[in-house]
Amino acid sequence: MLIRTAIATALVAAGVAAIPSSAYAATASYTPERVCGPGFHRVKDGHRTMKTHEGAVFGHVYLMYNKRSGKNCVAAIKTAYTGTRTVTGAYLEVKGGGRSEDEQKYQYYAETGHIDGAWKCVRYAGWTRDPSGRVEAWGGRKGWSNCKG
Repeated sequence: MLIRTAIATALVAAGVAAIPSSAYAATASYTPERVCGPGFHRVKDGHRTMKTHEGAVFGHVYLMYNKRSGKNCVAAIKTAYTGTRTVTGAYLEVKGGGRSEDEQKYQYYAETGHIDGAWKCVRYAGWTRDPSGRVEAWGGRKGWSNCKG
């Protein structure tokens, strides 16, 4: 009887774990390509994890580039507190060019918009907070890079 109960418990636990929550399913549908739009692709070395000081992962930030238009875009996509409006932001700066920042209470992601950046160095960041606003997760690159278009 004890073995049967243990097996049943394990099966129930496995079944629950195999069914994603609706918040997870919604987040999974947001890719950086979808957020930034048609023609944008992930830049090599353009992905950072948004982590708290303690190392908890709250999401990911992606630097994107559209070769045809010469524009960059940054998408900060939450993996924690999805579906809940929390402060979430994205930042993109082009050396000698434009700068864009988006910070609001979002459910799933923040996005910078498109900035000209062909053959120019860029730096970028993404961040999000817990519902109380006290714990922030940050990821990005503070130095200039991706300078070759």
